[in-house]
Amino acid sequence: MEPAAIEQMYQIENHHWWFVGKRLLVAVLLGEVLDTRGLRILDIGCGTGAVLAHLKERARAVGVDHSPLALAYCRKRGLALLACADGERLPFVPASFDVILMLDVLEHAIDDVGLLRAVGALLRPGGMVLVSVPAFQGLWSPHDEVLHHLRRYTARGLRRVMNEAGFVVERLTYTNVAAFPPAAIARGILPRVGLARPAGTTDFRVHTPWVNRALIAAYQLEALALRHVRSLPIGLSVAALARPARFADAGQT
Repeated sequence: MEPAAIEQMYQIENHHWWFVGKRLLVAVLLGEVLDTRGLRILDIGCGTGAVLAHLKERARAVGVDHSPLALAYCRKRGLALLACADGERLPFVPASFDVILMLDVLEHAIDDVGLLRAVGALLRPGGMVLVSVPAFQGLWSPHDEVLHHLRRYTARGLRRVMNEAGFVVERLTYTNVAAFPPAAIARGILPRVGLARPAGTTDFRVHTPWVNRALIAAYQLEALALRHVRSLPIGLSVAALARPARFADAGQT
């Protein structure tokens, strides 16, 4: 991620609808797991630390990111359990964590299957990983290039990758439903009529307060829906909750 994008993230992620929505979705997808006593969570690609800051009150939450700049912003939030490392070389012993988050991380990895295998080795018996990735290659845009994405996924594609890496997917759903229609227009339709966003820009925009509140409300509705249904049929992202197959084979639940 470019330094300017990291700084922008730090400035807006406490209140911007996209990042507030991400935290809402993490909470609903993990559900009662977050109430487990003594929970140890690893946030891979923690960025500037907004998710980590929300988790540290409920668990022993550790963040890792390859960007020293992002980790410097984490420290500004008062976060201390941090490591600077690439996902492929994680500095932790096997069976260290109960939950591992990979939120908008897998799309950066050259070897996504290999990264998932390495992550699986860090889970304790019964542990789980929550993966979220951008959806639909047809929505590729300058936003992906600035954030150094290598690919986007479908739900079926994410399941295939996770199965190949030795995971059993327990829940698979599209997310960020409210963001899908405007993204489909901005990335799919407008470029065809010569109105594409300029290269070198992201889609993160600071909206007026009422628009931001309305979009947060849409994410609250999405979180509510995900409490009652297993999956949503469309969205700008796709998320999977999974456990290593070796735990399932051993009868762990």
